[in-house]
Amino acid sequence: MLLYLHGFESSPESLKIIQTREFINSHQAKLPYTTKSAVQLLAPQQPSRMSAIRQVLDELVASQPLTAVMGSSLGGFWTHYVVSQLHQRGRTDVRGVLINPAVQPYNWMPEEAVDRVHPYTQEAYQLDASDRQVLIEAEQSFVDEADLLVLLQAGDERLDYRLARDYYRRQRMVVEQGGDHSFIDFPRYLPAALEFLHVL
Repeated sequence: MLLYLHGFESSPESLKIIQTREFINSHQAKLPYTTKSAVQLLAPQQPSRMSAIRQVLDELVASQPLTAVMGSSLGGFWTHYVVSQLHQRGRTDVRGVLINPAVQPYNWMPEEAVDRVHPYTQEAYQLDASDRQVLIEAEQSFVDEADLLVLLQAGDERLDYRLARDYYRRQRMVVEQGGDHSFIDFPRYLPAALEFLHVL
């Protein structure tokens, strides 16, 4: 089962998730009937608060047969977390793909409570210092031995790609000039990414 984690205040209807699902379906449709093995793509709507996201991910790690993880932006951060949790459970075969991942996202979190409305779910919620603490604790559980592929576009207008480039310098990495936070023309990398994840 491939788990895809969307970014901050995004949804399972994000373009990269749709593109990933369509690519997998198209690839499987071309396989001979005798060699077909269904690839399940799980892309849940994540909660708004960081503690709730971590709880959902911990439950997925404990209950679902995850074999690969992908994530973009803040979902890239959580991808590293999930792969690390699985690694600690002896699942060292599970790899992750991070697309323009957030690095040290706790630095975005407010010290005082801030009211927000999720643009997709319309949920009214708050971010505060407790969300910052959850992200700090999640990062502290990262496993250096996690096997990751990091895809970066230097034209990312929301995140400084150099932070991820430096943070993940020991991992497999592709850095493209230009592009943007959405990772322009993402399907070009799906064959290589899914092969890396042993999904194809």
